[in-house]
This record gives sequence, C-alpha cells and structure tokens, in this order.
Amino acid sequence: MTSRSTLALVVHFHQPVGNLDRIVARATDRCYRPFLEVLDAHPGVPMTLHYSGCLLQWLQRRAPDVVRRLAELVGRGQVELMTGGLYEPILAALPGRDRVGQIRAYTELLRDTFGAEPTGLWLTERVWEPDVIEDLVAAGVAYTVLDDTMFHSVGITDQAMTGPFVTESGGRPLLVYPGDRTLRYLIPYRRVERVLSHLRTSLVPRLFVYGDDGEKFGEWPGTDERVYAQGWLDRFLGALEHGDVPLTTLGAHAADAEPAGRVYLPSSSYDELMTWALPTEARLTLGRFRRRREAQGDPDGILGFARGAPWRAFLAKYPEIDQLHKRMLGVSDAVHRAGAPAHAVAELYRAQCNCAYWHGSFGGVYLAFMRAALWHHLMRAEAALSPPRGVELVDLDADLRPEGIVRGSWGAAVVRPHDGGIVVELDDHRFGANLLATMTRYREAYHVEDESPPGDGDEDEMDAAAVRGTPAAAPGFDDHRRAGLVDAIGDTRIASYDAVVDGDRLVLTASAAGASLTRRMWATPDGLAASYRIEAPDGLDSAFRCETSVLPLCLGRETPEPDIRHTPDGLVVGAPEAEVILSISWDRTPEVAATTIETYSATLEGLLRMRQGAEVILSWPLALAPGEAFEVTLTFAPVVTAVAGTKRDPGVGA
Repeated sequence: MTSRSTLALVVHFHQPVGNLDRIVARATDRCYRPFLEVLDAHPGVPMTLHYSGCLLQWLQRRAPDVVRRLAELVGRGQVELMTGGLYEPILAALPGRDRVGQIRAYTELLRDTFGAEPTGLWLTERVWEPDVIEDLVAAGVAYTVLDDTMFHSVGITDQAMTGPFVTESGGRPLLVYPGDRTLRYLIPYRRVERVLSHLRTSLVPRLFVYGDDGEKFGEWPGTDERVYAQGWLDRFLGALEHGDVPLTTLGAHAADAEPAGRVYLPSSSYDELMTWALPTEARLTLGRFRRRREAQGDPDGILGFARGAPWRAFLAKYPEIDQLHKRMLGVSDAVHRAGAPAHAVAELYRAQCNCAYWHGSFGGVYLAFMRAALWHHLMRAEAALSPPRGVELVDLDADLRPEGIVRGSWGAAVVRPHDGGIVVELDDHRFGANLLATMTRYREAYHVEDESPPGDGDEDEMDAAAVRGTPAAAPGFDDHRRAGLVDAIGDTRIASYDAVVDGDRLVLTASAAGASLTRRMWATPDGLAASYRIEAPDGLDSAFRCETSVLPLCLGRETPEPDIRHTPDGLVVGAPEAEVILSISWDRTPEVAATTIETYSATLEGLLRMRQGAEVILSWPLALAPGEAFEVTLTFAPVVTAVAGTKRDPGVGA
C-alpha cells in the first residue's frame, strides 16, 4: 500500500418549497442545529456544506441561531459553502436563462449573508445532463460532485478516480468530482472504524469524496438516536480530527487540482433515482437482475453498466409531472418576454423546486401539498403578467397535438381534446392554484415487492427496510388519468374529441356508443362553463357520466379530508382552512357520487397512505328516442376563501 488517501466531506441540507413548517422545525431541532454544534466542537475537521436557498431563507426567519453558528464556521475557514439553484431546481429541467439566474441569485444570497464566494455547485439530485456545463460555467461555477457510478458507466474504475476529472461543452471546462457510493452507504450507518478502514483500502493515493444528504444526520428515521444520542458523529469527527487521513475542502482542492483525466458522462443521476424513473415492470426486472448478480458477487463487474433511466423519464412515466414541467417552461418564456419583472421571476423560481418533479423514497409528486404549492407559485407568476383572455388551441406540452386553453378574468382551463377531452388545469389567478392538480393511482414497483437491499450480517447495520419501505396492499389503481371532465356514455369512456375554436367557445365533438356528443366550453365571469349535447339517431338507453378529480388548495398543511357540501343547484368541493376551493353547479340535477382519492406511496418512513383530493362523479340517465337530444350545462368556479386573506405561514419558500 502506498501513500495515504485524502478525504473531502460534502454535506447537502434541503427542505423543499411547500414543505410543512412543523417538518422543517423538527429537522432543525434534530439535525441542522446539532450537526453544526458537533462540527463546531471539532475545529480540525474542514467541511463543504450546501443549504438549499429555500431552507436557508427559512432558517434566517425561524432559526437565526443556526445561521449565526454557520456564519462563525464559515468565518473561521472551517466550512466552505457551495452554491446551487436558489430554490433547488433540477437544473437540467430548466431553460438556460433560469439555470444561470437561479445560481447567480443563490450565490448573491451567500455573498450577502456570509461573505462567501463559492466556486463549487451542489447539483440537485446529482441530475446530470451535458448541456448544463456551459450554463454552470457562465454562472461562475468551477466544479461539482457527481456519483462514482456515473463514471463506472463509462468504464472508469475506482482505482482511476484519484481526483477530479475535467469535462467540457463548447470548449468550456468544468471539474467533476466522483462521490464515493460506498461512503454514502457506510456513513452514518456503520461503525466509525469500518468507515476509516474503507478510506485505507485504496492501492493508490486518491481523493475520497463523500457527498450526500445532511438529513441522514438526525432527520431520517432512527438517525437522531444513533448520530447524536449514541455519539456517532462526535466519534467520527474526532477520529478524523486526530487520525491519519488528510482532510480537505473541495474548493481548496479544486483551486490547483490536476485532473485525473477527461470524461464525457451521459445523462444520469445516482443509481436509486434512475431506478425509480423506470416504468414499473422495467424497474422490477432490473431489481431482480441486480439481486441475482449481487448474490453471485458480480465477478465480471457488469453491474457497473446496468443503469436505470435518466431523470427525464419521469416526464413520460407521470403525466402530472410533465404537465407541471411544460407549463413551467411556458410561464418562464412569458416571464422573460415581459422583461422578467422581479416578483414574477421570484414566483417562477419557487415553482421550479425539484421535489414534485420526480418520485422515489423522498421525491414528492405524491405529496399533494407539495405539488399544490408549486402550482400555487407558478400561477402567481403567470398572474403577475396579466395574461390575455379568450380561447385558443396550442401545443402546450410539446407532443405535436394541441391543447385548448380557455382564459377568463378568474384564471384559465387547459383541455386535452385528444386525451378524452379531459381538463388537466383549472387555474385560479387571483390567489394562485390549480384545482385539478390531483394524482393518479399508479401501480408502483414497491406495491409488488420489497426493494430493500439485503443486509450483510453486520450487527451495526441499520434496518434498511425502515428507510426504504416495505410492500403493502395499495388502495387500488386507476385505469385512466385523474382530471376534470372525464366523460363516458355507459361503460364507454370518450377516447378522443375533435376540437375547433368558434369565437369565444372551444367546441369538442366525438362519437361513442352509437351517439354523437358535443361539448362547448367558455369562460363565464366566475369560472368555466361546459355545455353538453348528446344525440342518438337510433335512440339510446344508457347513462352519461362525467368524473372530475379536485384538489382544494391547502398551503403548508397535510392534505385534509375533502369537505363536499351540497348547494341548491350544485356542490362545493373544499377542505378545512383551504385557500381556494371549487364550486360545481348545473342546470339539470344529476346523481352524485363523491369519494376521497388516496394513494399508498413510498417515503423514508415506509409506505404511507396519502390523500390526493376528491373524486366527484355526476351521472344522468339517457333514455333517448331516435333523434332526441340530451342537454346539460355545468359550471366550475374557483372560489378564493376568506382564509386566503389571513396572514399565515405557507411553509418553506413562501
């Protein structure tokens, strides 16, 4: 064995826009504050830290003592800070102007708060796409950290990872440091001695980089007891402070680093996220393959090339994510065409926070309050531009098929004629909401089998199943996307409508079950009107059914049980203390069925039952003689409640 290797510790702390205030307060008490207290007691341990901008802003408002201690550690040179997108977006998801803008905004916040001049960037969820390079460099970034498995996928071995590699795009160079996956699994779950032993295993002197989430130091299940009460972190930092492993910060290392080589990495992220991004059956297949190979010891190293899908696969897997993403891109275009007014840019940046743009053990698309918060900020950004009114057909989601947009003084509705005429947005611009931002109940891999990695018999190992989740019965799956105005005649759901714009009306036509159906949609002063006319040349004995899934806006709170209240000519779908609710009225009385939508979804605490809103099904009997017509008109009106006018803390990133 040759000379010693060096260790760089990089820790990332994050809370997403829209997260519950009590969750962030708990994480502060169990993780953010004690972590800095222990680090402060070991001045000989340098460290690179990253706090997402939305979390740092919350700490400034609610826990200024934590910010003061961090400033002291930065001031004495023990802690180096990394920049990133201000509201922790997946940079690959953004237009280049917003990548650069978010990074510069956060760098300015760090400069103003700590006098810091960060040169490194924490890449959100380590989602890498080569086209981010030029924007990172333009924003003043010199280096970032990626997972070593990304380097494995292009044939670079652990022993070749002696330091950072250089990559480039358009001739603009960037240093990329491989983060050690083994350290991510050892820290803080295994004995300190085992971590140190791993650092001494390299046959050549190399730089080991530990880069991972800081919440595992107290906020992840079971870690507060282990890390602080049992003293794991204190022992670990003490062993480093007085041990024989040289320590460095990445900024100091990058200042005069000699690249270990040149590398060009494909679109990728850490292994778990790329596995989560796969369609369910493919995810199950890859999991079975990996377990078989691991049991065989992977003698030829083929597992290094067994990869899941990049982050963008979530856009194909979950239409709800794609809808949010494409609308965000459209609002970004509109904001910048309008000259990028500061208040609209701030709301846009909040709507770009990453957690509702993917799903895994801690991805938040199934967290309704988090999803709703991003729509809230996106609609506030759009409303700040005073969008035009009227009706148009335009391809909003870049699938080569036009959506219909009906705009009124209250907001807008977005209709997908080619997808059964479903309404995927009912937007309120007065306060900011999309009342149709519900979530479909998809069959996920974790509904089928336990994906927890097997233990190796180490008595010091944490229970992986407690962190990764265990299989359990789900409350059913959907055979269609949840949205507004999902139409059916009898058992036949309308598959597709033809659409035209007729003055101030969007007119949809379709044929099904021996009948012709016309739906006209327009903006009223209060909301969206939809009139139906059904005709059957040969007569029809059936029923017409219209299903709408609703998510009342409840900022900064767990999604409550929906409150459905009947009125003389309709009903109201609300929730306790909701800021924006939905009124549905009709001119022909239907049969009404309403239920709560629930999913059973993965979290760090296992699989949890989560409310996603309310399903309202309206139905009318059809007993039509030949040539006879059935007609009904529905009105959907967003209602801003008195709660919206009260002063309340809507959560992180507000």
